[in-house]
Amino acid sequence: MLRALDRHCGDVVPLGPTGRGYYLAGKLCRLGLRVFASQNVDYKRTVALSRAFAGIFERKLARDHFDIIFAPVASTEIAFLNTELPIVRFEDVTAKLFQNYAASLEGLSAWSLAQCEVIETRALERADRLVYPSQWTAQSAIVDYGVSETKIEVFPMGANLDEIPDRDKVMAIRNNGPGKNCRLLFVGVDWDRKGGDIALATMQELRRRGVNASLTIVGCRPPAHLADPNCHVIPFLDKRKPEDRDQIGALFLNSDFMVFPTRRDASPLVCCEASAFGLPQIVSDVGGLPVRDGVNGIRLPAAASAPEYADAMQRLFEDHDQYVSLARSSRDEFESSLNWDAWGRAMDRVFRDVLEKRSGFHQSESVR
Repeated sequence: MLRALDRHCGDVVPLGPTGRGYYLAGKLCRLGLRVFASQNVDYKRTVALSRAFAGIFERKLARDHFDIIFAPVASTEIAFLNTELPIVRFEDVTAKLFQNYAASLEGLSAWSLAQCEVIETRALERADRLVYPSQWTAQSAIVDYGVSETKIEVFPMGANLDEIPDRDKVMAIRNNGPGKNCRLLFVGVDWDRKGGDIALATMQELRRRGVNASLTIVGCRPPAHLADPNCHVIPFLDKRKPEDRDQIGALFLNSDFMVFPTRRDASPLVCCEASAFGLPQIVSDVGGLPVRDGVNGIRLPAAASAPEYADAMQRLFEDHDQYVSLARSSRDEFESSLNWDAWGRAMDRVFRDVLEKRSGFHQSESVR
């Protein structure tokens, strides 16, 4: 995201990260409340922390000249920030959607939920423009918080790939269609939340139908009692390591489908990455997944069963032309919108529009 801003949006000066001491204190407080009071709190979203951050960033802003503030996933940092500079805020969820999103956020106390709402409401009011990667999140801002649609921009993020796979190489493989074996790929760090059980059951259902299917799991381990000889597990790959980066790229390229029956998700970038490799995705119709039905994948109802996932895959597996068409449009979707350059150009338009409306800024001027 930072590199995209550097390439397309002017002179970018990072003012963070900061506040590690505050976060450590917050973790200790949360632990104490869990142990001694059986209460869970979101220590990253409190009024006290927000006020502390406001002081830190006000001092940093005073040291230099800036035209605009970009606040990515920074509701706590800007909620009480006192500045005349316009603010563009980026988030992939609202506080309402964030509740119970992960295990650490389940069962938040009434006090913590109220603190989250104060932070969210103030951050929404402080921002001149709100950028979301999905209509799902934008709709929550409109319905749950009464934000005007004129204040909202919606466009997806990009694939986190240091090297973009060559289109000709990708399509040379996809044009062959699936082979005799149906190779499924599942990528996720949270087996339960990402729907790993459905992914595994889908592979097993295909095999029961006579399809020679296999499943590669990357990022987590299934429970021991679900071990299957047709399932290959890679618990962790580190994209910072060239050999691991090459391995995940080879998995995207040499799989026939990505199965992603996630139960809760905001904007998983793995879907953008699969599109870069022209890999058709069979996903659940939840949250803000950057998958358009019939364009770079197939969206199934949130409650879809393994046989329904198997139905969608088998239809494509047995129809060469339809499979290749979906693979081609998946790659097209990556090139047109699911990449960081497209995101950066869209952000540049947002910044310039905000500045022009705020102070008569001219489009030809540089932004800082």
